[in-house]
Amino acid sequence: MKNVNTGKEICSVLEKKLSLFKRYLSVTKKMEETLKDKKESNLGSLVSERQDCINKIDKINTPTLPSPLEGEGLSEGEGLINGYLKDIRNIMEAIAPIDREIAVMVREEGESIKTELLNMRNVRQAAQGYKNEGTYSPRFLDMKR
Repeated sequence: MKNVNTGKEICSVLEKKLSLFKRYLSVTKKMEETLKDKKESNLGSLVSERQDCINKIDKINTPTLPSPLEGEGLSEGEGLINGYLKDIRNIMEAIAPIDREIAVMVREEGESIKTELLNMRNVRQAAQGYKNEGTYSPRFLDMKR
């Protein structure tokens, strides 16, 4: 892990994270709209774009805060750093309810698909019950042979 020891370096890293979180929020909102409008055609690309944001956020090294003796440039950017952290926190708080709503919509859609498949299977089984499988001719007890 890279040791970041100036306020400018920390701000740079936080600015990159903030832009990725903004993109993540934007993609999450698009996903929500897509699910609400039942347009699953571009849902896969949105999911992969969102995963790409997550991977990029994970790749950014979290800066280790320096000790007070090492942090010569830290005090000048402290307000800016706190601002970035607050913005990131606000975006994460905005994403959380949308994610929960998306999870509920996906779960409901999955349940409706499962129910539809079960109904289709039952119809198929019922139709197969009428299928003439035997090659035997019918035998009647009152027939003379």
